[in-house]
Amino acid sequence: MLRAVLACLLPSTVVFAQTILPAPLVPAGNPQTAAKALLGKALFWDEQLSSSHSVACGTCHIFSQGGTDPRASSAVNPGPDGIFATDDDSNGSPGVVQHGPDGNLVPSPSFGLQTQVTPRRAPSVINAAYARSLFLDGRADGEFRDPVTGAIVLPTGGALESQIAGPPVSSVEMGHIGRTWTEIANELPTLTPLALASNVPAALQAFVAGQNYDQLFAQVFGSPGVTPVRIIFAIAAYERTLVSDQSPFDLYLAGQGSLTQMQTLGLTRFQTLCAACHTDLTTTSLAIGPVLDDFRNVGVRPPVEDMGRRIVTGSIADRGKFRVPGLRNVALRGSYFHNGLLQSLGEVIDFYARGGDFADNRDPLVDAINGHIQIADNLQLQALLNALTDPRVANELPPFDRPTLWSEGALVPAAIGTGTGGTVALAPRLGALGPAHLGNTTFAVGVDQLAPNLFSVLMLDLVGSATPSPVLGHNLYLGWSPALQLMPLGLTQIAAPGQGYQSAVFHLPNNPALAGSYWLQWLAVDPQGPAGLVSSNALQFTVF
Repeated sequence: MLRAVLACLLPSTVVFAQTILPAPLVPAGNPQTAAKALLGKALFWDEQLSSSHSVACGTCHIFSQGGTDPRASSAVNPGPDGIFATDDDSNGSPGVVQHGPDGNLVPSPSFGLQTQVTPRRAPSVINAAYARSLFLDGRADGEFRDPVTGAIVLPTGGALESQIAGPPVSSVEMGHIGRTWTEIANELPTLTPLALASNVPAALQAFVAGQNYDQLFAQVFGSPGVTPVRIIFAIAAYERTLVSDQSPFDLYLAGQGSLTQMQTLGLTRFQTLCAACHTDLTTTSLAIGPVLDDFRNVGVRPPVEDMGRRIVTGSIADRGKFRVPGLRNVALRGSYFHNGLLQSLGEVIDFYARGGDFADNRDPLVDAINGHIQIADNLQLQALLNALTDPRVANELPPFDRPTLWSEGALVPAAIGTGTGGTVALAPRLGALGPAHLGNTTFAVGVDQLAPNLFSVLMLDLVGSATPSPVLGHNLYLGWSPALQLMPLGLTQIAAPGQGYQSAVFHLPNNPALAGSYWLQWLAVDPQGPAGLVSSNALQFTVF
């Protein structure tokens, strides 16, 4: 009875789905198979897909966080002005330290030799298979082209494939400067699948066990060959299995459960206040599942900072518009809006209660609810939004089970302590790229915030301490053991006017005798520093 009453409150063209979501549509050119989805799962969670072997597709799409990036709550991009701690800053997804094909670190104008952060937070990968275009601005549409030849591979239905083609060759997200899909396809056969991952789910472990990527691709596709299109096809097949439709709300729609009184009140208010935009909780056709193809400017920031959809369409009417996100599992996400501006659902609802913050091209629907959301409404809406959490997603149960990434573990290099400044007032700071695993020929470290043309020395030791030893006005963190190595690296290079940097690449042979912990710290000769030197902080890393 209640569902019938609520259906009457909706626009006449929209009705509630009465069953659990249908399967996403699959393009004819990339038929779905269980083996292909397993191969895609291995690739999606393999950090070796990045040039630094430190970022997987899944790094930015953690299921227990609703399929988004938990790091976006604290990772800052300086915005279009390039200056940190100003109003146009945004929260985004950390990627890689900028680096060249040889692994050497290359300073980024905004981040130096620190990890770069995207200007937009990563949206959820869950239920993305229902969308007809992807990315927050919709630039990945249904026509998928071979990323090497440009030939049309899928004329329609390939939004997932189009989106997947981007991040692995982005020098901010996963790749080195100038990386190509041909390089990726050539490297994969030399790698052991999921070599850096741990706690690999049993079905995935059984699938990859004892095989290399050459063998897996031949098994899945019926003929030898690791190609860019096949890599992308496999990942897309995996993402089409990531359908979340077992939340209390979904079960309610299917007649298999009920909502609490607060959730029911929240649903009533949702229909009045939110349903016109958030159509993923409704559907115009059970054949297509949730609708996720609307773009709106809700007044988060001035469009001049990020034109959003206008960058794709060129239409001035689209300035500042971004994809309306799906709401399933929204309570698990750690930050909200395209720039990660707000950190809780209550804050988001308060944002709409005041009708947004910036008026330029703001959607009239946002203006219409200004002043119509009361405190009780906020609590009721939060109750409904919490009912959209699929327990399989929250607990990372199949199909949302996954390996543990290297970047989530204790083997990530750790920066320790502080350095001392000189000609450049800021203290030199260390950066590192990738895992220090045996056989990695491009494990790179670097130091920036130095003056150019300073003679620098890298100090490396087997022993170190988080408690520094003051020497000549510098905090030194190495143990000064007999194994201490001093590595002269010549003059610091010029990163920008008045700024210098230095980079070193370690070619780690596949020799178990090298396994263990190491400490390093940079010194440079600088007349303006204490005792004529400047020093960086320290870095502790483990060769494994």
